Amino acid sequence: MGRPDLTVLPLPTAVTLLSRWIAPQIPAKLLHAHEKISDADLVAVALLQKLHKAPYFSRWWSLLKLNHFAHYPSEPQARIRLARLTPVIERLATEVQCLDFVAVDSEPLPVCTFKRAPRCKFPGARHGFSTAGPVYGFKLHAWTALNGRIVNYDIRPANEHDFTVLCEMNRDWPAYGGPKQIGDKGYQSGTCLTPPKANAKQIDPRWKEEYAAARKCIESAFSVLVGAGVRWGQVKTYLSLRLKVALHVFAHNLKFINIGT
Repeated sequence: MGRPDLTVLPLPTAVTLLSRWIAPQIPAKLLHAHEKISDADLVAVALLQKLHKAPYFSRWWSLLKLNHFAHYPSEPQARIRLARLTPVIERLATEVQCLDFVAVDSEPLPVCTFKRAPRCKFPGARHGFSTAGPVYGFKLHAWTALNGRIVNYDIRPANEHDFTVLCEMNRDWPAYGGPKQIGDKGYQSGTCLTPPKANAKQIDPRWKEEYAAARKCIESAFSVLVGAGVRWGQVKTYLSLRLKVALHVFAHNLKFINIGT
């Protein structure tokens, strides 16, 4: 059993299984006496919240303490430690690998409804537009392999153009083996494979019909993230937004990883 369904396993078993796989990948640190849970166990518990689609961390933590792990620390302490672990979780969420193709796209990450935007004071949030309409907040820009695994991503203010962000993300392009990039019409350029516009006088000879089907992999990945709750709940800081997105991406990519038994 290389890829067990962690959502059907008993929670203690799932935490142990995930923690055993995560532990070797977390930097060593001094474990203080007041820390009642290891970093690996803490990350495992946070990932299982996303896999079980539990919208609120406070209720998830209360459920764990009440039914399974009475020795766990308080919820505020868990939140503080998870915030400190954000860079580690971001590193574990994706993996650099050589690829022939990647699909590129963006997904809005609103921090409030558009009506409330004039009163919102979220640092760094901006007005922008997406295929779903106006958005106030940020956008998740991602690359996916053709199997749907998210291999690279970035979070940027909603007013930054998709192609501009892609150019900056392409600094990592050689590390991925220089893959061909398949995008939608918003990425039209000499570097990206995109479908022709309706009024195009010349059609890019590189474009093939099968690329349109290949693009569905990133649309499906975004659909999974949204269904799992990447837009649910409230975040008050950019760090908390980074943590939420990293956990969702990590949880999504677990289905492509052999974590063992």
